[in-house]
Amino acid sequence: MVEFGPDGKLTGGDSTFAYAGDWTQQGEHFKASLSARRVEPGPPGVFGLDEIDIVVSGRSVDGSSTMCTGFAKQAPGLKLEVELVRIVGDHGGGAPDRA
Repeated sequence: MVEFGPDGKLTGGDSTFAYAGDWTQQGEHFKASLSARRVEPGPPGVFGLDEIDIVVSGRSVDGSSTMCTGFAKQAPGLKLEVELVRIVGDHGGGAPDRA
């Protein structure tokens, strides 16, 4: 899960990786740059690396999701496709959305 802060920062993680980076949105268009770093032993990541830098861009499909394409800087020939889906709920005091 990744949390998109209103300040253009993103953070998150799962059971084996931590994510951090920056994002921007202008109208329907979205761009993000993030780093993923292994924090716990586990299965190999999608690219088989323990540290990776990812760049994605796309556009909002319907206001609740964004389809993105991108690449890892360490493997620029491999295309990455991502769908970001907004999870709406009580985040307590106006906390940012998550995808």
